[in-house]
Amino acid sequence: MKVAGKTLVVTGAGSGIGRAVTLEAVRRGARVAAVDLNPATLAETAHQVVAPQMLSAHALDLTDRAAVEALPGAVVERWAAVDGVIHCAGTFGHEAALQLATTFHPMLRHRSEAHLVEISRTGSAAPGAAKADAKQLTESLRTEFAGTSIRVTVVFAGDLTGSSADPAEQAYRAAQDILDGMERNAARVLIGSSVRLMNPLHPRRIAAKLRELTGQTAPS
Repeated sequence: MKVAGKTLVVTGAGSGIGRAVTLEAVRRGARVAAVDLNPATLAETAHQVVAPQMLSAHALDLTDRAAVEALPGAVVERWAAVDGVIHCAGTFGHEAALQLATTFHPMLRHRSEAHLVEISRTGSAAPGAAKADAKQLTESLRTEFAGTSIRVTVVFAGDLTGSSADPAEQAYRAAQDILDGMERNAARVLIGSSVRLMNPLHPRRIAAKLRELTGQTAPS
């Protein structure tokens, strides 16, 4: 789903990847309902956006069921419709993601095209377990939205802090990858070298397997 002209809800919009996704989505021509627990960081995001008239700020706690259930009405009151939800507030877990998705389901299913993006932060402690949890969430969401116009993308995001690059630049590149994946209706997007290496079809994994089969050693 192309984001230009669409209305997107972005959680975790007050910092990190969530802020970067918000700024990049507005730059691409989307209207964004930016959601975050912290009103101060949310205000800073609003200050940085290139087109302030294309953003509405919604400070709320995603663990507050009543607040989440009231969010669609607030977004529709401001923008008249919702075309997609990008859940970047990974600290709230997959349960919050599922609640958010089901809360917006009634309005998303009436759109000619709609999209849901869930960002799964694998970290470095147990990336395999995190990937399994994200896969389970993905299957739940796809089952929930089967037969509708809603597409689902899961983003596997590794630890970006180990890079020498500027954190804001890392977040911006991640935001570009996420929105590019959304626009091509990708089922999954991999962010961070640690996560890409988890992909069995990653070029380095393929090269390593070829060396194993041929008895060659890795280049020094």
